[in-house]
Amino acid sequence: MTHIARREFLSSLLLASVPCIVPASMQGTSGKKSSVPALGERDFEHVRRRILEEFESGAATGVAVAVAHNGKIVWEEGFGWANRETALKATSRTPFNLASLTKPFTTTTLMTLVAQGKLTLNDPANNYLAKSKIVGTNGSADAATVRQLGAHVSGLPTMFAMYDRNEANLALSSETLLTEYGTLAYPPGSCYEYSNIGFAALSAIASNLTGVEIGTLMTQRVLKPLGLDDSFFGTSVARYVASAVRYDSSGNPIPDYTTATPASGELYASAHDVARFAMLNMKHRDLARVLGARWIEELHKQVFVGPSGVATTFGWFTTHLKSGEQVIFKGGGQPGVATALYMIPSEDLACLVLTNRTDGRELCLSVCNEILSSYLPQWRQPDETSGSSPSPFVITSSLGGHWQGTLTNDGLKMQVRLKIESSNSATLQLDDKPAEKITELNLEGVGFTGASTGLIESPDVLRTGAKTLSLKLIPHEGMLVGRILATDSKTVTLPYVLSLNRSPA
Repeated sequence: MTHIARREFLSSLLLASVPCIVPASMQGTSGKKSSVPALGERDFEHVRRRILEEFESGAATGVAVAVAHNGKIVWEEGFGWANRETALKATSRTPFNLASLTKPFTTTTLMTLVAQGKLTLNDPANNYLAKSKIVGTNGSADAATVRQLGAHVSGLPTMFAMYDRNEANLALSSETLLTEYGTLAYPPGSCYEYSNIGFAALSAIASNLTGVEIGTLMTQRVLKPLGLDDSFFGTSVARYVASAVRYDSSGNPIPDYTTATPASGELYASAHDVARFAMLNMKHRDLARVLGARWIEELHKQVFVGPSGVATTFGWFTTHLKSGEQVIFKGGGQPGVATALYMIPSEDLACLVLTNRTDGRELCLSVCNEILSSYLPQWRQPDETSGSSPSPFVITSSLGGHWQGTLTNDGLKMQVRLKIESSNSATLQLDDKPAEKITELNLEGVGFTGASTGLIESPDVLRTGAKTLSLKLIPHEGMLVGRILATDSKTVTLPYVLSLNRSPA
């Protein structure tokens, strides 16, 4: 790119972006005191230039940013394209798909039912599941609570599946999905596993209690009362025309798709609206009509604390900076989406970035880090998981040996044989097929993970051709329990639950 072309490119993007920077003299207060220095007219120009450089290099398509402080949105701006093919510019009011940043909106919707006395978070989830219930092959199903579903420690495994619009008939209702995949891989509360299936269960609970599907209920109880006029659930197809198209890592548009678990990732919202939602979570009084401070605290209450100190909550993750400030955060990522939101309630400060690119995660994190560091010199980006960090596999008495058992889910029952002969030798055999080597062996907490290949002969695997296998097993009452994920290159991660007993050599 020539110097002139570069200058013209940046100029066009600057003109396309829609900034809103509110001077401190115009900001209101929420009654909170912050240790953050007075803003004055804070200059975000360096961050803006950083974002524009991403466009110049071809690494970004559309981006929206917002910063909220002391009860006001002090900066909101869109950059680049919401839809490059129709020349629709991205602004701070453009709805972006949030991917997993949808999850706190879902749990907030459930919390409105808690506030009304219709639901108790510490009750067994099965108390509220009428048509399909969680099955407890690897633990007591009635020990899995509503709160654990939203905190990724119910024992349900991870899952992701996406469908083109012409495959819409393949998408299951929440109840049917629970029938096919709602089997515990782990005893409830025993370990962290990020679980979209848990949010399908929350969706089913909400519908059972109200007779209203989750998207409509979220709109009625959260989006409209908060005045989030740019936001809509993915079932509102007519609103897609004004929203951000999803692009792959090369900047090519991705055909429209839906997912297997809408309550976990199908909300569309603008940067402006997500900033408003952040202010609700920082307990601003003018938003208490939606959910009072008591119930916000329940949303943020720690459920499972991982080795890094990062804890899951009912829809969020939370940790503390070394200087003591609590950080509440959530992000999202799937084909064509990367999003991030960080809140420091003691400073009444939130920062968020939304992108419509598969590879936008690094940009989201770097922009948030630069902005938050400008407010708080002690800012450090927290770990993004409550799981155990992997370490090199070393055979132990609880893991080594010969194992056999069954693999279930999606109407399937397969015989499985696992052999762990040494710290670098393990094989997996499905039914009477040849045994395959397990690679990438790592310890993870008390259990282990690994990778293999093979055909799990379930309807969904046969349809998608997902033959890459990912194992995660933990010792439990003399057995090995867990799951095998069948994945393809981009569209599915399908979980199959595994229970193994020791067998003779």
